[in-house]
Amino acid sequence: MSLPVLVVGAGPAGLVAALQLARRRCDVRVVDRSAGPASGSRAKGIQPRTLEVFEELGVVEEIVASGGPFPRWRTYREGRLAWEKSIYDLLGTGQPVADPAIPYPETWMIPQWRTEEVLRDALRRHGVEVEYDAAIVALDDGSGVTATIRRPRGDERLRASYVVAADGAASTVRKLLGVTFDGVTRDDERYVNADVRTTMLDRSYWHNWSQRDNPAARVSVCPLPGTDVFQFVAPLLPGDDSTVGLATIQRLFDERSDGVAVTFDDAPWIAVSRANERLASRFRIGPVFLAGDAAHAVPAAGGQGLNTAVQDSHNLGWKLAAVLRGAPDDLLDSYEEERRPIAARLMNGLDATDDRGEVTDIFQLRNNYRGRRLSVQTRPAPGTVHAGDRAPDGPLSLRDGSAPRLFPVMRDVELTALAFGARAAEESDAVLRRHAPADSFRVLDVREHSPSTADTIAAIYGVAPDEEALFLVRPDGHIGLAAGDCFAERLDTYLPHLTPGVTA
Repeated sequence: MSLPVLVVGAGPAGLVAALQLARRRCDVRVVDRSAGPASGSRAKGIQPRTLEVFEELGVVEEIVASGGPFPRWRTYREGRLAWEKSIYDLLGTGQPVADPAIPYPETWMIPQWRTEEVLRDALRRHGVEVEYDAAIVALDDGSGVTATIRRPRGDERLRASYVVAADGAASTVRKLLGVTFDGVTRDDERYVNADVRTTMLDRSYWHNWSQRDNPAARVSVCPLPGTDVFQFVAPLLPGDDSTVGLATIQRLFDERSDGVAVTFDDAPWIAVSRANERLASRFRIGPVFLAGDAAHAVPAAGGQGLNTAVQDSHNLGWKLAAVLRGAPDDLLDSYEEERRPIAARLMNGLDATDDRGEVTDIFQLRNNYRGRRLSVQTRPAPGTVHAGDRAPDGPLSLRDGSAPRLFPVMRDVELTALAFGARAAEESDAVLRRHAPADSFRVLDVREHSPSTADTIAAIYGVAPDEEALFLVRPDGHIGLAAGDCFAERLDTYLPHLTPGVTA
């Protein structure tokens, strides 16, 4: 059997990749070596940019309804409350404020099992079911890939044009391809992660105990919204056994909380992990692409792993769909070019900079692809929105009342031309019609279509009142082209990188 895309791994990266393809009517299968869906809270923080991705995928309402804001952080020492802060004060970012450019300003807490459940349900609505108990054991690449899938009932050989390997940090696909996974695994930094039940802690707070004379002897217990459990996290110290059960969790808590009277009744999920900071040497190997933890194992601080994985697949999915429809194959090279530097920066911590001076943004709103081949900036715009940036949201007041914000306008098309000025709008429409099907793009003449909010949108995008400008927004919500003149010429040069070619 042959199909366009095989996705290996049914975590967030694999599910988002498959959903991106299924939404675009590309045949895709998802296989996972596990016996069934993963349990456990694991990664619980969804950053603002990832919430925007989930809006595009049509699942943000379920995600928001299933979770809640981060509770305030309480630290106790010697059995007493030492201090209390919001998570934003703790991170040094300050409390998020309402901003028309940012529809989801807060990090949202939801256990990973529920995030994956929402994504699987969305995928099912597109006719795709995850195939469990299906392990990749061999890959033969040529023009496409032949994968051998091992199941309890026997092996299956499957031919696919492309493979997305989202099968975790221990990726079988990465190992079969011989791709190095450079970095460190810190065997001396082990952590217990567990979901626990107790009625003896206030679910309004994220509780943390640490000992003044031994900061490593700490324990964290965080309520998980939409559930009756807390997430328990504690380092294992040298000499601690890696075999952990409910009794171990209770002992760690009792030893590190200075005798606070809390009893854990149950621990439905327990895992022991090691600090792992690694980066694949390549994200593209011919027709195979590494995504999520298969491509990078990032430090746990700041909750970047799941979010980076989702955005890997958000970047890759539309490109695979475009190439399957006839766009040039080198469009796929931009995946590694754009995503690997962001993962590499995370290897060095949240306050690190990369070779372009970019600093990690914990909310992932400022992550950008400036200076990459698909980011063409011909408009002078110091200090404002550039090609490669995430396209900001903004208020709309369309005459038909169909959309109150920019993002819903962009959601149902592949390309959006945000035009400031009649000439920019007219030239964009004419050129896009030559390069793309009429139902795959939208030209929004901001001043004409939304006059009452045009000044606000212009200010967000840094466009002067008398200025003509064009921002071409890619399918992943990043700005591909930012032009201030010669709009038809700029588009005619840019669009062949994304589309099959000029139509008759």
